[in-house]
Amino acid sequence: MTITMTMTPGPCLYATYKRQIRPLVYWVLQTSNALVWSLPSDTDVPRVPLDGPRISLSGLVALSKFIGSHVDPGDVPAAVLGLFHSAIGSVTASHDTLQRLATKKTHPDVENGIASLERLGEVLRECYNALGRWDWALHDHTPLASLAPYLPLTKEKVDRLVIREFVALDLPEASEADQDSEQETPQQAGPRVGHQRKQARPGKGKKGRRRKDKESSKPKARDTTKGPLEDVFKKELLDSFDVNLNQDGMTTGYIIAAYDLLKVCFDFRAYLQDVWYEVAYEGLNSAVAGALSNTALTVVQSFEDVVLADFPDKNSYHSVMNTMSSVLGFDAEPEDTGANKGDAHLTDAKEMFLLHTYHDLLDFITDYRKNGNGRPTKRMMKEINNWNPDFDLRRATIEERLKWRRAYTINWLYDLVNVMSHRMAQVNVLSEKRVGNWITRKEAQSQRVLGLTTFATLIFVLVTPKVDVDVHERILPHHVFQLQCIVDSLAVTKGWTCDLLKGHVLIAPPPADRFRPMRDADLFLHGIGEARPGFLNGFERLEVVLALEATLSPTMKKNAHFQAILGSVRGICSQFLGKSPALGDRSRFFTTDSNGLWHYSPYLCGVGLAEALDAQFITILYIWGHNFEPVLLMHLYNMLRQEGYLEKPIDLLESLQRLFPTGFFPNGEIPISDHGNALANFLASLETKEMKKEGSWRTPSGSGEPCHVTIPYESTLVLLRERAWNIYQVPDDQVALSSLVAKLRIAQTEQIIDHVTGKRRLKETTLVKRAKAALLAEGLAEGLAEEKLLAMADALEEFDGMQEQQAEGSAVHKTPQDITNCEWLDIIKVDIMADVDGDHPLCGLNLARLTCRMMDTFVYIQRELRRLGNKTFLEYCDDRGEYDDSRFAAADARAIMVSMAMVNKDEEFLVVVAIALTEAFASLSDFIYWDKLKFGTGRSSPQTGDEATADASASTVDEDVVSVD
Repeated sequence: MTITMTMTPGPCLYATYKRQIRPLVYWVLQTSNALVWSLPSDTDVPRVPLDGPRISLSGLVALSKFIGSHVDPGDVPAAVLGLFHSAIGSVTASHDTLQRLATKKTHPDVENGIASLERLGEVLRECYNALGRWDWALHDHTPLASLAPYLPLTKEKVDRLVIREFVALDLPEASEADQDSEQETPQQAGPRVGHQRKQARPGKGKKGRRRKDKESSKPKARDTTKGPLEDVFKKELLDSFDVNLNQDGMTTGYIIAAYDLLKVCFDFRAYLQDVWYEVAYEGLNSAVAGALSNTALTVVQSFEDVVLADFPDKNSYHSVMNTMSSVLGFDAEPEDTGANKGDAHLTDAKEMFLLHTYHDLLDFITDYRKNGNGRPTKRMMKEINNWNPDFDLRRATIEERLKWRRAYTINWLYDLVNVMSHRMAQVNVLSEKRVGNWITRKEAQSQRVLGLTTFATLIFVLVTPKVDVDVHERILPHHVFQLQCIVDSLAVTKGWTCDLLKGHVLIAPPPADRFRPMRDADLFLHGIGEARPGFLNGFERLEVVLALEATLSPTMKKNAHFQAILGSVRGICSQFLGKSPALGDRSRFFTTDSNGLWHYSPYLCGVGLAEALDAQFITILYIWGHNFEPVLLMHLYNMLRQEGYLEKPIDLLESLQRLFPTGFFPNGEIPISDHGNALANFLASLETKEMKKEGSWRTPSGSGEPCHVTIPYESTLVLLRERAWNIYQVPDDQVALSSLVAKLRIAQTEQIIDHVTGKRRLKETTLVKRAKAALLAEGLAEGLAEEKLLAMADALEEFDGMQEQQAEGSAVHKTPQDITNCEWLDIIKVDIMADVDGDHPLCGLNLARLTCRMMDTFVYIQRELRRLGNKTFLEYCDDRGEYDDSRFAAADARAIMVSMAMVNKDEEFLVVVAIALTEAFASLSDFIYWDKLKFGTGRSSPQTGDEATADASASTVDEDVVSVD
């Protein structure tokens, strides 16, 4: 079951008001149709078309008054009044926002659009009043509380709110046939479907009925020749309903959508600048920053798809900025072509709207196309040559800083495209030598920039001279946002931050011994000396171990396949993580660092490291699902602990039980008896998964080979990458129970009141069931497990901004208030930090090196068992200590041997294993990539202004923070 909560990217004005206007219009039209059908034919009805999904403002008012004249205020569903109330608030907020943005230079068409939005707000208030408004005296809750049970609104839910029975307007008494007709199915009844007009509501029992005029005590009969009420909107989608604001309305809607999108970019840009500050000055792992950057980009892109869906011909950044510049009254073109050159306010406005970066990108594309040889034109060369990475930004003017950043941006883009061009040329040479011009998957994988392949490919396509490519239309807002984040990562680590409120904040760069962009990637690749080697050593060593095992045991047929994947992943990381060997002296940064593409881009190092961590994790988990040494050792360790063969627990193995709760034991339930059969059953379940192809299918970066992973895992970073960096698509059966996201999901789970006991309980979702099972496995009684989960939900109530609301009946609903963009990223950040180098370091473990140690441990165990002449061992091995190939494969023999030793409780066998495990494994920290783990990582509290200034000041040498307005 996937998560039920949704990520709302900030105060999304356009999406919110559209989400409310559409069901509101649908309700008015459907209720009006039902009312007209119920009235006698000679009744005067508004001259408003009732067969189309769009309606004018005047038509909306007329129909609302029409409904209000025939329906008592108490009979209008409270949820509908809540919807009107909410829509009025959204429209008012949208109008006020645009009004604040407007200046004396705002374009007249935009002013007309803002005026039409004001008119829409007035119309909604008029409709609201016509329907009777919200009678606060009759309700002890808010309009939004009545609406909450129907959210999110769908066409079916709105149908339940449509007024379809107008009893006082029909015959005085309904016959039995009429009563039977009220029980018709949805297919028979059309729009009346499934809705009983008599609802529980405040004010029920009032004397007044739907007919307000009581001049005639004898109701008029409905015209029975009309036939059944037809649902004219049966085939219409809810999104098609709207108010018609004419051309001004289209302008207004687009302005709101454009503002929403840019506001999300502002928020995320500010947040990510703070994250890169933490990387450079506080030691945050750059893989965490890379994962957060990818997550923010995904949200911006999905937000872009949502808010600009109604404007398919205006979804480019160029269109968005042309509109917003009309609102703000400034020229969106570069300063040197406009009349406002040197205007500080204009410069700040362009910085806020990412225009400087957009213009740098356009100029790069134009220049690259002119030469077409990967080198800048002479004119551009004069501008970007001699870029100095150590330029003192604190001493520079704002114009000098912008020129410095522009030179970096264009130089870096040149290197990026030239790397892609070189790799594609290499692959093309190979393909041309083959019949059909085909390439292998592995060769296709090499056409990448680790962590940034999609962006690099886009830029490569844009610079390729093609007549049919309109550059302005191909550059979307999220492309500009991503490039801005790339540029910001360097600027922030050089001491320059752009703050919307403070302006340009400048501090001293961090000392070189504390930060460099490749700091964390180098630790991952190379480790810390011989005592703790890194990824490259671990993968290379594991290849050797597998090759040796295959030589000694020919039945280990899959080892060659594993070696190939290990070699491919190692190759892609060793060649392309932190390196651009193809450039050499062709690099635009050659005079200072020919590897400047990586060494001057903390962003690229972060996203590249995140992809590499994912690739190594998936590769090793794939091997674990076929080479069972890790599973065998974990089951042996559990039995040794349970049976008293070990004096004290082994930290590493205890940690593995915690990190892989379902990776070694079914459903995470650690057996306390019958250990041999428990192992056999778990191995059988892995074989079943393999046969049925259950589990995850992944292609580790560089391998080109799809891998079927059968070992369950809960790595936040890996699960995020699997779901295109969208945490809300990670299913409940995979999210780590220890994660903050899991706790929030449980906290937002619906709570139900038991009719008999009166106690609260959580709805039995997949995640709640998993959490209860884990608590029961710890020895908690079922009632206490429920209480513990409820207590956790209550404790998170303030953090999550929830409000408890009593709905009709006995259910208690917890409706979360909106959580801001940056708060969502903060939540995810906690879990990614824990996963990379915190207290749940799945991705931070050198799993290849750990696997080697496990395989070496088995070699030692087998050697000792052979020396002792152990009966269980000799039953499956020959005199040379090799497994009997004539009876079974080596892997199977080893698993069966261990299972039988556990079933028979072979004491000699178990003592040997206990000694081996004690000598081979010690602490979890011995097998991590980093210099240390950051235990107790939690959600950081927002800094106050003074605290933030103090932190920044501490990073300087002798100077305070400089803020340039």
